Amino acid sequence: MPELRRDREDRPRHRRRLIRRAAGTGAVASVASAAAALVCSHLENGHAARPMNAVTHIVDGGEPPAHDGCNRRNTALGFAIHTAASVWWAAFYEGLFGRAARRSPARALGAGALIAGAAYLVDYRVVGRRFQPGFERYLSGRSMLAVYAALAVGFAAASMLRSRQTAPKAERQPHARR
Repeated sequence: MPELRRDREDRPRHRRRLIRRAAGTGAVASVASAAAALVCSHLENGHAARPMNAVTHIVDGGEPPAHDGCNRRNTALGFAIHTAASVWWAAFYEGLFGRAARRSPARALGAGALIAGAAYLVDYRVVGRRFQPGFERYLSGRSMLAVYAALAVGFAAASMLRSRQTAPKAERQPHARR
């Protein structure tokens, strides 16, 4: 019985660790996918922020806007919503695959691709039009693929960075003398 009690006592600590890992992983993935969206939009539209601006239609309603808004409000709010969604998906990534993903770059990328694919399906096949990101309005299909691929790479990169930080010092310096 003492083991069961200890398990219950560890749950809040485990949740806090999961939330911290999801926040970090989500932030990295958000920056990676937003950067891909900005570059692709700049190449296709001559205006980098259109995909981020479009996300604000979730709050404001109506059609996804292309303009930055007063004091770049649409860009900032769009990036904030995008980051919150990335953290949400990172919680699934960390909760389902976090430990395994930190062991191998291939596993990390595979897990990131699986979660990014799930994010795409939910974003464009499950939720109503009002809650879709709006990227599709200003990005081609190829660019949409790049954005979600960057999300997957961001998840994997965060895992690999975390594994390097938590690895013993001898493992981090493979060429060090022993």
